[in-house]
Amino acid sequence: MIENIGSRRELFLDDDLIHSTTARLMLQKPVKRDVCFRFDAPHEGNGNLFPVLIKDNDKYLLYYIAAHRNSEDGKVDYTTKENRDNYPLYACCIESQDGINWTRPSIGAVEVNGSTDNNIVLYKADLDNFVPFIDDNPHCPPDERFKAIEANRKVPFDYSMRRKLYRFKSADGYQWKPMSDEPLSVPGNFDSSNLAFWDAERQKYWAYVRNFHKISVDDTSDEANEDAVDDTGEGIRDIRWCESTDFQNWSEPELLDFEGGLDIPLYVSAVTPYYRAPHIFLGFPARYVERKHWSPAFDQMSDPEHRKNRMLHHPRYGLAITDCLLMSSRDGKRWRRSDDAYLTPGITSDHNWVYGDCFLTIGMQETKSDTVGEPNEISMYAFENNWKDQCLLRRYTIRQDGFMSLRADAVGHETLTKPFTFEGGQLTLNVSTSAVGGMKVELQDISGKTIPGYSLEECDEIFGDRLDYIVSWNGKYDVSPLVGQAIRMRFFMKDVDLYSFKFD
Repeated sequence: MIENIGSRRELFLDDDLIHSTTARLMLQKPVKRDVCFRFDAPHEGNGNLFPVLIKDNDKYLLYYIAAHRNSEDGKVDYTTKENRDNYPLYACCIESQDGINWTRPSIGAVEVNGSTDNNIVLYKADLDNFVPFIDDNPHCPPDERFKAIEANRKVPFDYSMRRKLYRFKSADGYQWKPMSDEPLSVPGNFDSSNLAFWDAERQKYWAYVRNFHKISVDDTSDEANEDAVDDTGEGIRDIRWCESTDFQNWSEPELLDFEGGLDIPLYVSAVTPYYRAPHIFLGFPARYVERKHWSPAFDQMSDPEHRKNRMLHHPRYGLAITDCLLMSSRDGKRWRRSDDAYLTPGITSDHNWVYGDCFLTIGMQETKSDTVGEPNEISMYAFENNWKDQCLLRRYTIRQDGFMSLRADAVGHETLTKPFTFEGGQLTLNVSTSAVGGMKVELQDISGKTIPGYSLEECDEIFGDRLDYIVSWNGKYDVSPLVGQAIRMRFFMKDVDLYSFKFD
């Protein structure tokens, strides 16, 4: 079947449109930027969780669960029933005009210590996680413009008690009300972020929720996977999808299909439609690894004494570590997942290489580049300083579309796409070359014959670094005569990263 890509942007995240290539798909890494916020309010602590990034018109919103995990020296566990009353969980929000400088709004929704002058949007005694989104469904009532999925938890924490999911609504993103007193009839074990969003491409809601499953005998033979199974008795952490047309009635959750990939524990999903190509879903799951025993490597990590103090409450508080992967999907069900880490804890410092590192925001937004004249970047955020004093908010940036690239080294490589039809008058590339590198593009018919006027020899050399490089052949840019005709593209690339293409 010949796919009609229309005028949508296509990213090189997988081999979906590649027929053959000698180049390779290469994972790109986000760039570590500034610490842009310190969570030092009395109701906040050293265990903030599940950040959610939303752009509401000209304002950025970042939601999170504010939580105290333990005392500063790690010896007192604040998550026990006797301490949780003094250190409850709150759903909070900070805001920004530029995505870089953040402040706490005074929301006035929840009273703490005799005052409502705080940034708390929701409090429940059994609150576990809270993930909002803006509902772009054209039939959405105004008072439901913001929606959220909230999960409760048993207090004190008990794995044998299954959590439930509830729906919340808000007109402004600050004042929230339950949509129903009844929980959703979605089974699962929801003690991490459970998210939902409206998919305008497919005209339905998606939810990505947390559960466990038993690992297969074959998979436990893998040494890395032996560290994946914790002592909860539930198996390993997983992510499941379900769908709905009304945000109330949901299909039975199904495991994500990684098409034969290793069965590994994934803690959160951070799934979102990519805003520049919404037919593609991106996810940034945290990969959970729980070592079974203390080893000399832990002695060389940050503050081993603090780590040992945490282990007095539970071994995994010191033995578990996390990083982040990249995954992508074109149907929301089957996923391509990177084996290499997308984000790692980084070089050892005073506060990293702990359980809770690299939980990236659900959602991403464009922010201005630090360099004058350069195009906007994409910003994402993660918490740092977990388990210590106060959490910090770290910003990371990536190039637009720059999650993976079709990478050709200086030897030179060719790629041939599968046939497709398109709409538009120009071919644009998101491409980066070296000073001596470059590429050319040839358009072929479905049989592989070069289309006159669009040969490799006639293509003007492409070099430089742009998000929207317009391809030309002998100085001519127009490809509209080929609209509706099945074509292939042939690339010759030398020292090039090609991130995406689009017919405009």
